[in-house]
Amino acid sequence: MRYGIISDIHGNLEALQAVLEYLEAEGVEKYICGGDIVGYGANPNQCVEIAAGLKALAVLGNHDAASLGLKDISWFNIPAREAVIWSSRELSEDNKD
Repeated sequence: MRYGIISDIHGNLEALQAVLEYLEAEGVEKYICGGDIVGYGANPNQCVEIAAGLKALAVLGNHDAASLGLKDISWFNIPAREAVIWSSRELSEDNKD
């Protein structure tokens, strides 16, 4: 069985789709996600939904945790802090779960 490892998606839907297309063509059947599904990119909900659909074994990234209010963001740089605040507002309750 071939595994695909994805990480640091940061809400970048187009990049996630391109990587998954490549991994599928390579015969990947199962996925592992190293976290940071959200943050920076414009599509946090879609990226969470795709990752959930993969049924990937996943860990919670620091941007994911911060977007859920589980991590102090005072040490994040300004663009990261703004992205986390925006992602937190954009994420649906279902996707936060």
